[in-house]
Amino acid sequence: MNRPVIDPASLPHPGRRPRAGTAAPRRWPWYLLVGSLAVNMLLGGILAAQALHLLPPPPPPEPGQAMRGFIERAARDLSPTDAEVLRRSYEAERATLTRMHENMETMRDQLWASMKAPAFDPEALRRSLEEAHATEAELRRRVDSRVIEALVQLSPEGRRKLVEMGPPR
Repeated sequence: MNRPVIDPASLPHPGRRPRAGTAAPRRWPWYLLVGSLAVNMLLGGILAAQALHLLPPPPPPEPGQAMRGFIERAARDLSPTDAEVLRRSYEAERATLTRMHENMETMRDQLWASMKAPAFDPEALRRSLEEAHATEAELRRRVDSRVIEALVQLSPEGRRKLVEMGPPR
């Protein structure tokens, strides 16, 4: 039985590069692997953003919610008397703030309805918007009067703290 004779020079040696003509396993360069990972992450981010965009928008805030939050933040810094003045003023005009919100929604609905109508009537829309603007102005005057009344009742220190807080957000 003849055993094949193996030339020791043809055996791979650790640390030695293979000679030309012998098949060596090819490794991907590291920069191609990193680039592929970056492209996959980019595509995954785009798909996630698209999926999140398909979700319905959050519901609109409740009428007067921003004002209520402002008053509660202010109440923490004001004296108990000044905080009570603000709370009473807000409660007295909460219904007005709700009506302002409803008036805005009615105005928006009328605009959309007139645009969807088969025959657009600009005069009807103009009258409707003028009426809504007049209602808005009257409601705003009521709220403005209540704000002035509350500011008169606040102490100078309370007014100063309100100025430092900045406008409601």
